[in-house]
Amino acid sequence: MQIPAFDRYLAAWVIAPYFVAALLLAVPQLLQPASTQHTMELISVSIAEERSGPWRPAELDALQLPNEHAWLRAVFTVPVASTGPDASPLGLYLSGTFSARVFWNNQEVGFKGLPAEDRESESAGPIDAILHLPADFVAPGNNTALLELSSHYRQHSLNSIIHGSEKLPGLRLASYSSEIRRPIGYYSAPLLGFILLVITTFVIVSTNIYERRLALVMVVSLLVAASAELFRAIYAYPYGLHMLRLGLVASALMVFACTLPFYFGRRGGLQMPVSGLLAVTAAGIVATLWIGPPQDVVHAVLWVSVPASIALVWKSSQASPGNRIFLTSALACLLLSLSLDKDLFFDQYLYAAVVPLLAVICRPMAVKKSLPRPVQLLVSSAGRTRIVDCKDILTIQGAGNYAQIRLTSGETILDDRSLKEMLTLLPANFIRAHRSHLVNLDAVHELRSLGAGKYELLLSHQQRCPLSRTHVKTVRESLAKR
Repeated sequence: MQIPAFDRYLAAWVIAPYFVAALLLAVPQLLQPASTQHTMELISVSIAEERSGPWRPAELDALQLPNEHAWLRAVFTVPVASTGPDASPLGLYLSGTFSARVFWNNQEVGFKGLPAEDRESESAGPIDAILHLPADFVAPGNNTALLELSSHYRQHSLNSIIHGSEKLPGLRLASYSSEIRRPIGYYSAPLLGFILLVITTFVIVSTNIYERRLALVMVVSLLVAASAELFRAIYAYPYGLHMLRLGLVASALMVFACTLPFYFGRRGGLQMPVSGLLAVTAAGIVATLWIGPPQDVVHAVLWVSVPASIALVWKSSQASPGNRIFLTSALACLLLSLSLDKDLFFDQYLYAAVVPLLAVICRPMAVKKSLPRPVQLLVSSAGRTRIVDCKDILTIQGAGNYAQIRLTSGETILDDRSLKEMLTLLPANFIRAHRSHLVNLDAVHELRSLGAGKYELLLSHQQRCPLSRTHVKTVRESLAKR
C-alpha cells in the first residue's frame, strides 16, 4: 500500500531528528584523536602539603588544594612497546584550573603557568597544557609524575581543579600532540549543534511557528552556550578566566531551562505570564552564579524543567493525541540525556538531545480553517449586554483592557474586551489600522497622506480614523481587493 505524501512527510519530520541526534553522538567517537586512544594506565594518585609528604590518597574528580597549594603524585604504567628511541613520543596532558611545575621520574619536564604558595607570586597557567616527555625520561613499567600545584585564581564553586571526563581525563599520559587545546573532535557535537541552531534561528524568523518569541529565546540561549563551549577548542585561555566562560554557558542554559516549560505551556493554550518567566529566569541565573557549582545547578533545574514541560504537554487541551506523543518523545530524549554522564552532558549529549526539540520548534503552525463570523456583535459593559449590527460599526478604539465602539449613528459605547479579543469576533472586513484602532473597511472612503509619514482614513458619516505607517500597506492591499 502506498503511503500518502503527507504521511511520508510527517514520518520524515518525526523520525529524521532522532537519526541526526544519533549522528551527533557518534561523531565525537569517530573523530577521537590518537592521544585519547592510546592513554596509559593511571595506577594511583596521592596528595601532600609538602614535597616530602606525608602523602594521602586523592580523587581527581574531587581534588581541592589545601591553602590553594600542594604537591600531587601520580603513578602511570608504561608498556615496553611505548618506550625507547623508536617509540612514539609521549606527553603529559594537564587540564584544569591550576598552575603546575612537573617532574617526571625526578626530572623536571616543564610548567603550566608558574605555581606558588601565594597569589601574588603565582602566574596563572593556560586551562589546557601538554608537556613533552623525553624518551630517555620514560621507563617501562611504573613511572612517577610529581606536580607542584597552586590554584589561587580558581573559583571555589567548582568540584575539582582537574577537569575532564572518564574518556578524556584532565591528567593523563598519552601520545604527544603539539596542539595544547582540546581537540575539535571532542567538541564536534556542539559544533554541529551550533550549525543546526543557526539554521533553526533563520527558520524561526521566517516561518509561521508556535510561540515564536519564546522559541527564539531558547534557540539563542543554546547558541550562546554552544559558542562558549567551542571557545575552549579555539583558545587556551588562562585558567582564571574559566569561570567567566563557565558562567556564560551555565547562564545561557539556565535561560533555556526556565523558558522550556513556559514555551510548551503557552503553546498548549495555557496563560503563563512573561513576568513569571523573567522572575524565574533571574532567580535561576543568580542561583547558578552564586550557589554553584554552575553546571550542577543547571542540571538540577533541567531535571525539574523537562518533566514539567511533559506534564504541560499532556495538560493541554489543544494538542491532539498524535501531537502529544510527538512533543513528549522530543522532551523524553532530553530527559534521557540528563541521566547520562553529567560532564559529557554539557559538552556533547545536550546538543544531540535537543535536535528533536528543534524539529518541534520549527514545525510550522497548522493553519486553522476560519469559521463564519456573526454579522452581529454582543457588546457587554457594566453588566449590560447589547446586540449591535457589525455593519453599523465604524471604528473600535482600544482603551486599556476595554474597547470604545463608534457607531454610524455617532453613538460611542464601551465594551469590556480588548482590541485583540474584539478582532477575533468581528467579520473579515474589520482590520487593524493602528495599534489602538480597528476600522470597518466597508466604511472607508479614502486613504489620505498627511505628510511626514502620517496617514488617516476618511470614513462615512464624516468620520476619520488614524492610520499608522506600519499598517498602510496592509490596509491599502485590503481596500484594493474589495
